[in-house]
Amino acid sequence: MKKSLPMLFMTLIMAFSISLVAVGCSSDDEVVVEPTPNIKPATSGTSNYQGKRDTEKEAPKPAPEASKAAPTAADDCIGCIKSPDANPIRGGTIKTAWGATTKHFDIHQGGAAHIMTSFYNKLIGLNLADGLRTISPELAVGWEVAPDQMSFSFKLREGVTFHDGSDFNADDVTATFNRIIFPPEGVTSTAQTLFSAIGGIEKVDDYTVKFTLSEPRVWQFDLFTNTAAVVYPDTVLTANNNDLRTSVSAGTGPFKFVENKPGEVWEFDANTSYWNPELPYVDKVMMQHVPAWTDRGTAVLTGQADFSWNVSRDTWDEGNSRDDISAALLANFGALEVKWNNGKDPWTDNRVRRAMHLAVNRHDAIEVYREETNNLSRWMSPGGEGATADDVVRTIPGYKQDNAADVAEAQKLMADAGFADGEGLRTFKLVSASVPGHAEVLAPFYADQMKRNLGMEIEISAVERSLVPEEFKKDYDMVLSTSYHSPIKNHTPLWTIMWTTGASQNFGKYSNPDFDAVVKKLNAEGDPAKRKGLFSEGEDILDASPPQFHFGFTSHMPMWRNYVKGLVLETRVQAEWGRFETVWMEPH
Repeated sequence: MKKSLPMLFMTLIMAFSISLVAVGCSSDDEVVVEPTPNIKPATSGTSNYQGKRDTEKEAPKPAPEASKAAPTAADDCIGCIKSPDANPIRGGTIKTAWGATTKHFDIHQGGAAHIMTSFYNKLIGLNLADGLRTISPELAVGWEVAPDQMSFSFKLREGVTFHDGSDFNADDVTATFNRIIFPPEGVTSTAQTLFSAIGGIEKVDDYTVKFTLSEPRVWQFDLFTNTAAVVYPDTVLTANNNDLRTSVSAGTGPFKFVENKPGEVWEFDANTSYWNPELPYVDKVMMQHVPAWTDRGTAVLTGQADFSWNVSRDTWDEGNSRDDISAALLANFGALEVKWNNGKDPWTDNRVRRAMHLAVNRHDAIEVYREETNNLSRWMSPGGEGATADDVVRTIPGYKQDNAADVAEAQKLMADAGFADGEGLRTFKLVSASVPGHAEVLAPFYADQMKRNLGMEIEISAVERSLVPEEFKKDYDMVLSTSYHSPIKNHTPLWTIMWTTGASQNFGKYSNPDFDAVVKKLNAEGDPAKRKGLFSEGEDILDASPPQFHFGFTSHMPMWRNYVKGLVLETRVQAEWGRFETVWMEPH
């Protein structure tokens, strides 16, 4: 029997609470708290993946969202992942449906990783075959972590070739991460802050690379699993002056780029020379651009697409009721937000920011916005480590269902700032993605709340979703976006890159020394109990001095035809778009 949406969501949250240990470092040795029951211990850093522990080969500590177990090993490819299903069938073309556009082709400079990540590999990844619960080796076959956790070395896989036929080696890794961490002039590295604690990258030999930290980051190792942390060829970076925006670079990944018809479809072919001989199973991918969630769901329901990562709630409900369709609800560490420009008036005045934080009824926003499942939440996902409990969130100003007192306080703050009933305020521009749920629902709702409760006039302007990030390069007022995301269950990376002073994705130009100090402590703190207190302190600071308006974290609703196998979507512990090399299809 299929579960209702609320029941399935509660099941998922319960699974999160019992199956994921949030640790701050990347090993299961004595530095780490005891793991949660039912999670296997981390594999050792040696390349035999037998779980053997020794002092010279320490494996990285588990990521916050998944204690790391020994990966599945194909007989001729140590550590390689494969389908979790017995006897997967090879061949066929899989058709997908989601937003498949990108402003350019350079993932490290903000190109769409959820489209292009399958062309490439990372050093390590989260294991598709077990629902992203463990780390699987990709271009690295083993790793060592120093006793003080301030350096780690990756042993690289030999015999790997890029799609253009060139050989992979340590030069590609050092060139890739030097560009991310120390971008040359003219290159914008969106992930720079996530890796900024790495002070040095050393090529030990042709197949060993060592990273040394300049300051503690207990979550740093885990960030190498991020879908955007792909490795590019050194030769291609050099030939293109480190700028890959204008064409799709060769990669080492399970699929090879064939064609992109902008606004229509991407076509991939299986990489028949892939270093993991087990993968991929399908011959071809047709990634259809379907921006509207309802249309995505309709495509799956009618067989025009085989699966989608995220469909509308009404089509999800329909699919969940049918015998030929499967659906799941996945915790997502991304949220809906309105970024305002903290570098210009009136947002330089915290009274105005606090008023705008208080003046919107988030419960009403959840009911109005029915395209996705949006969850009442503060500055962390309900599934994130240390997040405030739901029953507590509902009692906090700004998150109450009966928000009359919050609106009154917001109006007093605006009056104290000299803007009673909107007097003295100009008309502001709110830019939104042109997708219907944003431009036609959330943006008008937000504008109405600002007008109704604060007397603020807002004009809405819609742009193609892939162009929304370009707005942050302008002298913007407000932008409704979904760029708020954490790749792991520990939200410290998210806080670091989004709101610490000068961070590479701090598009709102927020700066708060107290918040920076909390994040610095979180970066070095390995004790989950102490981190919980720091997360609470950080959320209190953001409520009192908000960097933006936060609607809440969403849950993603993937849906697929029953013949689509190999992705473990039913029990996956979180959403991760883009990678599907373990997918295969039954005859249909």
